[in-house]
Amino acid sequence: MVMEMRASENISMSQDLTPSIRPCAAALHDSFLYSHCSSCFRVLPSHFPAHSLNHQEPFNSIFPISCTTCKASIRYCSAACFASDSVIHSSSGECHFLLQFTYPSTCSLGDDTADIRAALRLLYFFEVQGFVPSPPWTELPNRIGGLLVSDLKKVLKEGGVVAERIREAGSLMSCARRRKRAEEKQSYHRSVMVQEVALWAVMTNSVEVQINEEWALGLAVYGPCFSWFNHSCLPNACYRFELASWCKDHLPCELGSFWVSPASTGETPTLVWNYEDIGLSQGLSTYGPRIVVRSIKEVKKGEEVCITYTDLLQPKAARQSDLWSNYRFICCCKRCTMSPEIYIDHMLNFDEMNLNLGNNNSAAVLCEELADVVSQAIAEYASDDDPKACCDKLESMLYQSLQYEDLQKDKLSGRQFILHPLHYLSLKAYMTLASAYRLRAQGLYSTDLHIENNYKTFKMSRAAAAYSLLLAGATHCLLLSESSFIAATSHFLVSAGETTLNLVRSSTWQSSGQRYESNSIFNLVSCYEFNLRKGSLPWYEFKVMSMQFAGCISTMLLYCWPFLIEGFLYLEKIKNPFDLSWVDMAMLQAQCSHGEGTTTFSTCKCFACDYQSDVFLQDKMKCLYQLAIHLLSYGGYLASICYGPQSYLVDHARDLLKVEV
Repeated sequence: MVMEMRASENISMSQDLTPSIRPCAAALHDSFLYSHCSSCFRVLPSHFPAHSLNHQEPFNSIFPISCTTCKASIRYCSAACFASDSVIHSSSGECHFLLQFTYPSTCSLGDDTADIRAALRLLYFFEVQGFVPSPPWTELPNRIGGLLVSDLKKVLKEGGVVAERIREAGSLMSCARRRKRAEEKQSYHRSVMVQEVALWAVMTNSVEVQINEEWALGLAVYGPCFSWFNHSCLPNACYRFELASWCKDHLPCELGSFWVSPASTGETPTLVWNYEDIGLSQGLSTYGPRIVVRSIKEVKKGEEVCITYTDLLQPKAARQSDLWSNYRFICCCKRCTMSPEIYIDHMLNFDEMNLNLGNNNSAAVLCEELADVVSQAIAEYASDDDPKACCDKLESMLYQSLQYEDLQKDKLSGRQFILHPLHYLSLKAYMTLASAYRLRAQGLYSTDLHIENNYKTFKMSRAAAAYSLLLAGATHCLLLSESSFIAATSHFLVSAGETTLNLVRSSTWQSSGQRYESNSIFNLVSCYEFNLRKGSLPWYEFKVMSMQFAGCISTMLLYCWPFLIEGFLYLEKIKNPFDLSWVDMAMLQAQCSHGEGTTTFSTCKCFACDYQSDVFLQDKMKCLYQLAIHLLSYGGYLASICYGPQSYLVDHARDLLKVEV
């Protein structure tokens, strides 16, 4: 039975819906075990040598300290973190698992065991709390500790990669736990089944812990206070993570704004699962990554509050495939069931309407071929670390697919196609190209500043900034039609601002005798004030503000965009990444469910943006600098709406602005 979180009162946009919720279990990815604390997930002090803690030594020993049994696989940054986590690490069987089964030669578990170690910790937590029924089990449960684990029997029966991992990992988990019980001279009667249930609970209920812009640190599983938020492809809420130092009080998780009921029934609402009700306040770690749910839309009383489980920038087929493979359900949200498709899905899957092919089957086949090109280029980039080959392949595909005046034929298939700049494959390519060009620029960087090498580095940096801007502009276009895209847009805006700022700082400017002085170029009253606004806004006011900001950025790009894209054939076809009205909007609006295709921006009227065009024509660096400030300010403002004023993305944007302003 699926449970729903419904609002018991009207909720405004940009409001914390939950206090910080502590995890039931959390585990770092294997690649971060030696660099991060396994309790609080913070970076270990690299200047201190790893130190194995002898239990007879005082707790003020040099840190980090580590577990001696599993050969320092688990490390801690402080005595408090060690005391908080070491018992769970040892008693759950994780220590024995790391010691003997992390990478056995006969094991096919892959390069990461975070889900298995999180499952060991979660099972230990459930046993301590008395949530695990005594053996033998006559049938698999639908829930364990409030977490949904149905369909496990079906998954195991179907077979495949997931089933194979569950069975193999379940056996290894059972062995590790049996060794721990034998070490403590305790009886062990659990079958492998209970380990498989715990692992399935992690697979279907865990979330990736994202603390910065670069990577996910690990996995965490939270109780029903979070896990009972259902999925929607048009979510009205999102979530953020907080590390220990941001959590000032250890408050119980009381969701006063919600009531819970079984889905699609008229049954009487029930109270939400509460830490205090079942004594969990003593069983959960004081540390570990906490999670907070926050509204990104206005929510009416009685309306279900949903988050997303998947990438919203994917078309329906990709989202459905992702949700089924990971969570074993078919999404029936408004976005997935609406006919005709809503505007944003026409944009993300634009090829099926405008490929100039004879039938839809041909369009689908060609789209799959293009998807293979993108996937292959990304895979080669990730495995061979060859960014140039990746850039060449993706840009060739993009350039051939954007010929409006004279459609070019694909040399391989002889078919004509148009791949719109807002198509999901285009967005995926932009993400990869921005990253690949940044890597190429870093690889070409030279301290002796040879003229030829310096020029190439600067060219790569221009391309990285341009693709970051294109990605930010494209997702912002989607945001103006649907606020569910606010989280993705805020990330891309901050990234574009940082990349543009790095370009301004480039040594090429200085070698040509130009320097920027951050405190004297502009009087930054301007759009920066948006980042300091307090309180929430109705959607229509938010949209007006967003269009003002986008109009301001779009106007700046009229002067500096040609400079950024010079020498890049595909980018030269894009007139302005923040004003896509130059695209054939008649095609965009075809069959759309609502006519928000054309966006008219209004330019910001602030003092800092009231510039003379010839100033920027004479000094492109100043234009780029002002553009970077606006991107960071606007991205930070959006981040404060979807994540709150105390979050890593807001802090990152704010830190960059503090350095410059």
